[in-house]
Amino acid sequence: MSSPPLSAAAARPWRQFIDTASLSLPISLSEASFRLTQNLRYFYPNYALLSILVFLLTLLLHPLSLIIFLCIFTAYIYFFSRSEPLTVFDHTIDQKIILGFLVVLTLVAVLWTKVWWNIFISLIVGAVIVFFHAVLRAPEEVEEDSPYGSLLNVVDDPRGDYASV
Repeated sequence: MSSPPLSAAAARPWRQFIDTASLSLPISLSEASFRLTQNLRYFYPNYALLSILVFLLTLLLHPLSLIIFLCIFTAYIYFFSRSEPLTVFDHTIDQKIILGFLVVLTLVAVLWTKVWWNIFISLIVGAVIVFFHAVLRAPEEVEEDSPYGSLLNVVDDPRGDYASV
């Protein structure tokens, strides 16, 4: 299963993402779980870009690190937004080689700039933001996307409405 590309163009509209009218508390744990999975699938690029933004904000006190990681993340966004393979001097470069190079480059940059704590803190803060947004945002009517179909309806009854077999 391929994941959607990570680019600003693939992100859902930010007005829809930030819409406060669609925020509400889930009525049950199963609805919270359903919301979490639906919103993670639907807003995956938005959550990824938001997490990168949180990381870059933690680097404001380290301007050299900020510049280095902005360049690296730009390379990642370019890599994931391309549909055709990269060609250099009439040689096609495999996508796995490019991804491996970017991962090694990222690890070298992390080791060289010594921003481990920034990464750790930004991962925690980003995960908390993503979790609360995904649980509190009620997804649009997407009955066909539910893996349970019409067997379980968690919106009408907190206990669930099971279909007879």
